[in-house]
Amino acid sequence: MTRFSKLILDAQGKPVETDMRDIQQSVIMNCPNCILLAKHYRADGSCMCDDPLNHDMTEWGYTWDTKTNMWTGE
Repeated sequence: MTRFSKLILDAQGKPVETDMRDIQQSVIMNCPNCILLAKHYRADGSCMCDDPLNHDMTEWGYTWDTKTNMWTGE
């Protein structure tokens, strides 16, 4: 498992882990672009590389491939 979370400081300055999400490494490795952000993965374990409306991919430098219907970094 890989844990994704945010680390914030509480009122006393102590680090506190929030927004925790565990994702199996096999799920991450099934992503054709191997993206290491929790929000890239749906609750069912699939990645969003097949979602043409996922505009984060454009911000990250990926382009939509109309032949494969997938975001690609090539």
